[in-house]
Amino acid sequence: MKNIEIKIAGKPISAQPGETIVHALWAVGMAESVQTGCAGGVCGACTVTVRYADGKPGGTELACMKPVEEGMEVFPCPVEPDKAVEPVINPDALTLQSVFPTVNRCTKCGSCTTACPMSIPVMDSVMRMQQGDFDAVAEDFTTCIHCGLCRFVCEDKVKPHNMGLWVRRSLGKSQPELQMADEDLNLIEKEWQHLMTDDKQERIQRAKTFREKGSQ
Repeated sequence: MKNIEIKIAGKPISAQPGETIVHALWAVGMAESVQTGCAGGVCGACTVTVRYADGKPGGTELACMKPVEEGMEVFPCPVEPDKAVEPVINPDALTLQSVFPTVNRCTKCGSCTTACPMSIPVMDSVMRMQQGDFDAVAEDFTTCIHCGLCRFVCEDKVKPHNMGLWVRRSLGKSQPELQMADEDLNLIEKEWQHLMTDDKQERIQRAKTFREKGSQ
């Protein structure tokens, strides 16, 4: 089949019909143009905005899931990494405000809700965070893929998805039957260290090993 041309942040590349945006980038040596995580439509790391030269409606897409199309223009949505905040047992509104003072900056513009690709009522959930209605917040963010778009478009730097994740983790940590023994926590911490290493070649090799053997 004849290749088609798409643009990544204004740079034209050749892509094969039927492949995803991510695979097209990998094929031409531009893997770092878009962040990737699971490459399976779950983590949201590869969120991009798409538009078309012919005026066809575009929007927000996951580059690992979206097939390329002739005339497609792709724009990455880079969200700067943010240091994870340790979840707490029995969280309340005051605790959330102390670790995320940005929660009170919300001006109710609604941009976060409009940007969310999962149709989460983000702005309303931020209001629930301020009130300490954490069970509802956890339910709101059940489908969150942590793409960061709500944070990306927020001029007030509220960080909704970071707070939503913190609430869910804190509620989970508060369940007695889910609290883990020290040895289990140490094992999890060891795995996180492997995932967070700055050595790209090590991460790639571990990913290959996992695909081949189903374990590390």
